[in-house]
Amino acid sequence: MKVKVRIAPSPTGFLHIGTAQSALYNWLFARKNDGEFYLRIEDTDKARSTKESEQNIVDALTWLGLMWDGNATRSSDNLSRYHNLLEQLLKEGKAFYCHHTQEELEAERKDQEAKKEAPRHVCAHKNTEKGKEAGGIIRLAVDEHSNRIIVFDDQIRGRVEFKQSLLGNFSIARTINDALYHFAVVVDDADMEITHVLRGEDHLSNTPKHILIYEALGFPTPFFAHLPLILAPDRSKLSKRHGDVAATSLKKDYLPEAIINFLGGLSYTFSKEILNKEEMIGEFELSKVHKSGAIFDIKKLNWINSQYVKKLSPEEFKKTVGMPEILDAAVPLITERLEKLSDVNSFDYFWKEPEYDKELLIWKNSSAGDVKNSLEESKTIVGENKNSEEIRTALDKLGQKLGNRGLAYWPLRVALTGKEKSPDPVDIAVVLKKEEVLKRIDAAIQKLCS
Repeated sequence: MKVKVRIAPSPTGFLHIGTAQSALYNWLFARKNDGEFYLRIEDTDKARSTKESEQNIVDALTWLGLMWDGNATRSSDNLSRYHNLLEQLLKEGKAFYCHHTQEELEAERKDQEAKKEAPRHVCAHKNTEKGKEAGGIIRLAVDEHSNRIIVFDDQIRGRVEFKQSLLGNFSIARTINDALYHFAVVVDDADMEITHVLRGEDHLSNTPKHILIYEALGFPTPFFAHLPLILAPDRSKLSKRHGDVAATSLKKDYLPEAIINFLGGLSYTFSKEILNKEEMIGEFELSKVHKSGAIFDIKKLNWINSQYVKKLSPEEFKKTVGMPEILDAAVPLITERLEKLSDVNSFDYFWKEPEYDKELLIWKNSSAGDVKNSLEESKTIVGENKNSEEIRTALDKLGQKLGNRGLAYWPLRVALTGKEKSPDPVDIAVVLKKEEVLKRIDAAIQKLCS
């Protein structure tokens, strides 16, 4: 059997980071088993589906390098197929029309709630002439008196059981020409010959319904695997109330390789923390995916991203952040400390003169005169010495002379960067070159005298 999997996001919003992880695990499983990975846009929700969201899904998966086999498809391309199969089920008595009003359905729900029963619709129109009359929604004919236990072996969670009697007569289409998600997803997966359905655990309760639809249509049932959800720090499901959860929202701050590495390790224990997709493929086993949800740890993502940023060449880094003006010699000093790409602007002193208040130049309890003297000495040191070793040795001697190492280094740091924190000021001085360093020291002295 050739393994065939798919990712089927709904274009009712941008690609959720959790869906991106599902796409990754589907992709890894397919590649590990020499199988095929497909993209299908699940646009059954006509009112909320947009072309903008669909394009975002395509762009996000492409950016992450999770390329699918063949052409992407849409559920809306299969409408005539849904129509024909719905007619077939209606004709065979496996589906029927429900004519109950919303008020009647709501009253049924409240009654079940009062009795502490599972919410479901047991339709009086099933197996009646009323149920054959067109109009209303279409429901699957499920035997609510059955003692059957629907069982399937989840490839991650093991044996899962549901009582058929608790499902009720669930809806599969709004009209004969408007199939709902439950029906469309089964037909599409069957037509695409999907062998393994890997999806989030929030779909676990849908699986017995889907099994009944497969059986009603006479289609073979695929294997199911339900992936753990990505959780917010409060252990609730990660959602918009926790911030922007679209995969592409991370693009301004993170490299795609870092995102893939992070998502892969959220719900799987690989042999090491930093690894690429090819290494993930070699280790991936569906049965080893974690069962419990994992917290989206932004600190861990930042650390992983920093490891990938450090590997970038100067040209790659400048292209990634869109700043060709950065000096090549400055790149290692930046990437050694950078976690998020957008924070590159905190190193802007490498390509433009810093702006700061003169008070920042003052080292602790030193006077303005002490700082001015230190800067003048530093100017002489930079003017007379050629390399970092010579400059550092001279500055250390200045610190001894002043009786305070901080008084030698702090004013120079601020003069060059305008920051309280930065790489070693000696390293910065070497990158900026002597003429620029002397210019900035002069500007700092001028600030002190103003």
